[in-house]
Amino acid sequence: MNQTFTAIIQARMNSTRLPGKAMKKIGEYPMLFHVIQQTLSSQYIDDVVIATTTSSKDKQIVDFCKTNDVKYFRGLTCDVLDRYYKCAKSFSLDHVIRISSDCPFIDPKIIDRVIEKFLKKKYHYVGNNLEKLQNCWKNSICNFPQGMVVEICSFRTLEKAWKNAKKPSEREHVFPYVQFNPKLFAITNIKNKKNLSHIRCTVDEKSDLKFVREIWKRFPKSKKIIHIEDIEKILKKEPKLVLINNHINFDEGYQKSLQLDTQLRKRHYRK
Repeated sequence: MNQTFTAIIQARMNSTRLPGKAMKKIGEYPMLFHVIQQTLSSQYIDDVVIATTTSSKDKQIVDFCKTNDVKYFRGLTCDVLDRYYKCAKSFSLDHVIRISSDCPFIDPKIIDRVIEKFLKKKYHYVGNNLEKLQNCWKNSICNFPQGMVVEICSFRTLEKAWKNAKKPSEREHVFPYVQFNPKLFAITNIKNKKNLSHIRCTVDEKSDLKFVREIWKRFPKSKKIIHIEDIEKILKKEPKLVLINNHINFDEGYQKSLQLDTQLRKRHYRK
């Protein structure tokens, strides 16, 4: 294996539904620590950069990065696409791998699969959060547990999106412009064989944090990195744990951005 990659992990303290979630403790360490450890366990990931914001509230994240010798970049709060683009440009990255700080159990094996699919052919973009249904690409969990999203594209692809994306949903969520313009970009996905979409390992609300903490309590401390099969084993013994948080819609945040798209479009028509 000759090629290595740097992952960009987006993180901020001013989350609407669960403020400060990136630094909430899971066991002894903040959630962001777990995301970094899981990500660096990928056989392809050589380094990570934390893409946070210029807000004074995110000084805590910057201090964490400085203390732990982790690279970081500060950019716009709501325009995450701009933040990713300028972060990638600042660190001269040829490829952009997006991971979110609210996914403490991101499985390094999934990161490897996404990168391998990207390297196999000349795709502009590969992810595991969209699926082709009735000949159209749509948001999907792709049978993975929620909180396992990995996306990769070339820097040129990101730059094209940065220059052309206009809608709030396209700016806040980084890749929708690429995902939903298949005539402009060669895109594909990976999908889990077994449907585990009822398991929610992403942290957006208090109940999510409770769930991942309960899983972490039961995770064997002799192991350092958690994988999907580890979570499955725990839930096989205690299946009712999923009821803590599996009532939450998987793309609730994105749907809110789409509503903002509609509101802005209506305002434009009224003018």
